[in-house]
Order: sequence, then structure tokens, then C-alpha cells
Amino acid sequence: MADVDFRFIFGHPPSLRIEFPIRFTHTVKHARNIRAALLCRKQVQAVLDTTETVRDLMTQIRIQHDPPAPLPDAVYHGRKQQTKPLTHHDILSLMAPFTQRGRHADLAASDRAERRLVFHPVAHAPTDELPLHVREVLSLEVPDSGDPWLIRTLSDGSGLLASVAAVGPDVGRLLEQIEAVPIRRQFRIHSGVTVARSYLIERTSGEKAGRNPPLSDFAQPVIVEARARVAGVNLELKSSRYNRHSVELRLTADPGAKLLIPDDLLAVLGWKWRPLREFVDHWRSNLRVRPEEPACTADIEDKLDRTIAHLAQTLDQPPSRFHPRHRRARWRVAFQRAIPLTIGLTLLALTPAIQWIEMKEGSILRLLIFNAPLIVLAGLFTLREMPRIEVPPMPRPLPNTGWLARTDTPHAGQDHESPPVEAAEP
Repeated sequence: MADVDFRFIFGHPPSLRIEFPIRFTHTVKHARNIRAALLCRKQVQAVLDTTETVRDLMTQIRIQHDPPAPLPDAVYHGRKQQTKPLTHHDILSLMAPFTQRGRHADLAASDRAERRLVFHPVAHAPTDELPLHVREVLSLEVPDSGDPWLIRTLSDGSGLLASVAAVGPDVGRLLEQIEAVPIRRQFRIHSGVTVARSYLIERTSGEKAGRNPPLSDFAQPVIVEARARVAGVNLELKSSRYNRHSVELRLTADPGAKLLIPDDLLAVLGWKWRPLREFVDHWRSNLRVRPEEPACTADIEDKLDRTIAHLAQTLDQPPSRFHPRHRRARWRVAFQRAIPLTIGLTLLALTPAIQWIEMKEGSILRLLIFNAPLIVLAGLFTLREMPRIEVPPMPRPLPNTGWLARTDTPHAGQDHESPPVEAAEP
């Protein structure tokens, strides 16, 4: 049976191809009206009516979509952006603070067209405080309009990256801000787990006003991201610069593996840890933190260390130990998740009691009761986090024997459960 295609061509070149495994070809070059489309439909239906095994045929249909190539980066809304490359004079005017500290530009790794300078990497030997080999790369991005960005990226050789970025008009002061952040703060080992934390140094009000405050008055680094690998599970933390009261936690497995974890794996740590939600390729949770800086960053760092210590201890043991160790905490999480539903059911149960309450005409109580739905609705919009109305599952012992399961088995197309595997070594 030959693969001969049936094509609808809406314009030139064709962007949509529908292939049937039958000997039939029809092309419509300008299907701009309903009449042409109906004609195509009738001809396709005539062919399908003559096919004995229509069901088998439909299972072999393959639709291939070939969209047009996206516009290049240099084109924006049909207009070509004119980016002025960095000249040698521009580079020399920026290099003075760096050469004074022994840093030299790596012109081979730099991109003058993108106005990006990269400096030669620096290798840091292990120390007592940080027993890791760390590689440092410094880059300077100079946009056409706006202040330059100085970024320091650290890597430990295992794939973890940690960065600290600063923005401001004076590159010398940016370098001072970057160097004021110790490397052991970006890379650290907690509970035997290597943690990579990234920060952002924003401008102070004095710098925004054009003044040059001393180094001690610089804004403190604000944590924006953190990554770690705990017993084969990848932990990622992301903090928004504009929504500082809550951060996002993600747990993922390596390609070819699937996490077999309960949704209260992190919530047993306390009320600030929200239950995990399973998505297509990861588990996600929210972590409540203090909203104001610098207490926010310190709170995130403390809760991140507690999360990593909990994961390292939990994933190092079989899943059967999780329920006995956290039985009371799991019941507390179930009660916490049932609070929105309990409040809603309580309000519904108390509604019939209104008829036995004596209320005078125009009283405040009467006004509040009859406007209670609007008051509750307005109160929901003032919450920082929308409550989730659900029936929480009862805490039970975990049935699986491992925290990870393989999904890249030879018979992945068949319906069967992948065999569990024990937690991998980091």
C-alpha cells in the first residue's frame, strides 16, 4: 500500500499535509471558499466509502504540519533592528576597572554584534568552606539604551550553574557589587547536597537618583533561583522579583524516569509549604515567605535548606518509612487542605438559621447577612493565594517500593506499569 498524500494547500508554499496510506492524490491550490472545501470533502468521502477497512485506515492517517519558518531575531514587527556593534573604542573605555583587578576580555568568546563581552574564566580551588572545584565566568552586556549588566556565572562541573547579576551605569561599581558576594554563598553544600543559588543586585534609590552611595549602602543580593539534585530528584526554586510573598518549588526526574511521591511530601514540613501538584513532567508546590527584603531572601534561604535536608533524609529511606515518620504531620496537612471546604459547608449549613434571627429593618446585621455573598467574594480577591476547595485524601502508607520508576522500557507503547527503582545516587 503506497503512501500517497492528500493535501489542502492554503497559500504558497503548502503548510499542512495530511497523508493517507491509499493510492489517491488531490490538490486544491486556492481553497478560499466553501464550495471548494465541500468538493474536497465529497471526493475524500467517496474514496473512504469504497474502502473496506475504514477503521484500520483512520488509524494510519498521519497529519504533518509544516509551519513557515519564524522570523529571525533581527526582525521585529516587520522592521529590521539596527544594533550598533561594540567598537574597539567602546571596549577600551569599559576595560579599565577590570584590568586593574587582573581580568582580561576573551575576544574569541565575546560577541561584539550582540554587545556582549566575556572575560577569561577563573578557576577556584576547593577550600574548607567550599570543597568544590568552581569555574567562574564574568560577562558584561552593554545594551544600546539602558544601563549595562554584569553577570558572574559559576559552575561546579556537575551541570549546576549559579549566577549573580548587577545593573547600573558605572561598570566599576558593578564589579565591586559582584565581588562583594562570596562564592560560597552561591555554591554551598547542605546535608551532603550541592546547592546552586542565583541572585540579583538591584539599584538602590540613591543610584537611581544619580548619586554614588558607598559600597556598604548597596542593595543586598536578592535570590531569584536555586537548583539542587537530591538522590536522583532535581529540585528547582524560582522567586519572582515582583511577587515576593510566595516562591515556586519544582521537583523533576531525569529523562526516562518518573517520580512516585505523595503530594504532601513537602507539606509535612509546616503550614508554609503547600501540597505538591502533579503536572505533565514535574511536581509543583508553593512556599510562603516574608514579603519584604532583606528578610525575604534570608527566609527563602532558610526554608530552602530545610527543604533540602528533608528531601535528603526522606529519599534516602524507602517510601514505607514516610507514613510512620510523618503520620501526625500528614493528618495536619489533610486538615489544612480541608479548611476551605469546611468553611463553605459551614456557611451553607448556617444559611437556614437566618429565618429564626430577629433583625430590625435597616440594622447592620441585616445588611451584612444579605450582602454576605458579595463580601465573601470580595474577600477572596484580597487573598494572596486563592484557596483550593477539595476533598483531601486520607493519609495512607505508600504502596510503592521506590521513589522513581523507569518509563523508557522497550515496550513503552503497551499499557503497563513501569517497575520501580530505588533512589539514584546524586
